[in-house]
Amino acid sequence: MLRRTFPRILGSPSRTFSNSVQKSKIDEVLRVDQAGETAAVRICGYQLLWMSPLDSAVPLVKEILKDELVHEKTMNDLAKRHSVRLTALDPVFHAGGFAMATLTALLGKEAMMCCHAAVEITIVNHYNDQLRELEELENSGVTLNDDDTKALKEIKDIVAKFRDEEEHHQRLGETNGAAQAFCYPLLYNGIRLACRMGVNFAKKV
Repeated sequence: MLRRTFPRILGSPSRTFSNSVQKSKIDEVLRVDQAGETAAVRICGYQLLWMSPLDSAVPLVKEILKDELVHEKTMNDLAKRHSVRLTALDPVFHAGGFAMATLTALLGKEAMMCCHAAVEITIVNHYNDQLRELEELENSGVTLNDDDTKALKEIKDIVAKFRDEEEHHQRLGETNGAAQAFCYPLLYNGIRLACRMGVNFAKKV
């Protein structure tokens, strides 16, 4: 399992991209990713709050949470570094994460694994879309100065690494009973829909 931190971000001076098109895209990328990673931490935390310490799902959720805490901190640092306005929908996402975590925790291990499988496949697809968009931005013909080139590469590398880790979380859910969850199709697709809506709203709001 990949577990990497990005210490070079910490303590870095605040900066923004010099080109307005680049700045707008990077703002969108970091705003939605910061919101998503914060939501992931909350989902894991609230699931653990409702679970018995003896529940067999506890080690799995803690393993996912350990990575998500790194993701959240990294995105917080990047957002601060690039002067990104964070989403105004955080209270809504917080309530949604609490509801999702509470419902799946009360339904049992399989429902919690279904939750993580559904959330993570949505985020994996989202990160893949972002990587394509960042590649297009890099190859758009706009001249990048050295600082912007390095910053764009750093963000792409982080998104790619986090995508791989989220894919591992997805497999954890799928191989630990996700498909056996109560009302699996409804639960799985409902969570995926909620996550896709959250991604689309957080890009702009």
